[in-house]
Amino acid sequence: MNRLSITLFGASLALVLTGATPLFAQAMKLEKPAASEGTRKVVAQTDKLTVTEVVMRAGQTGPMASRLGHVIYVISGGSFERSFADGKKEVMPRQDGETAAITEKRPYAVRNAGMTTIRLIDIAPK
Repeated sequence: MNRLSITLFGASLALVLTGATPLFAQAMKLEKPAASEGTRKVVAQTDKLTVTEVVMRAGQTGPMASRLGHVIYVISGGSFERSFADGKKEVMPRQDGETAAITEKRPYAVRNAGMTTIRLIDIAPK
């Protein structure tokens, strides 16, 4: 390539990159994505109980709800973070094979605060 071609190519490339930079920067803006909700699958029901399989990957959440009277059986454990309406938070570690009766009266949202996928069976009164 001769000197003029190289200069024109360089100038064209600079214009393209300069014009594309704001668009590229906007496209690459890294925003923290909203946490997704874990999955819930009803596996059995009676007129008095609902049995649900819950799977929450790291960072996934569950809705604000009252869980008083629920019984859980943990298939694969991890750490839940409970978030209450008043802003208070507490971490609840759960072990594989653990069974727990939920006695917390206040509604709360949950988040998988660990690095593992949590799987449990939730038995809830209707």
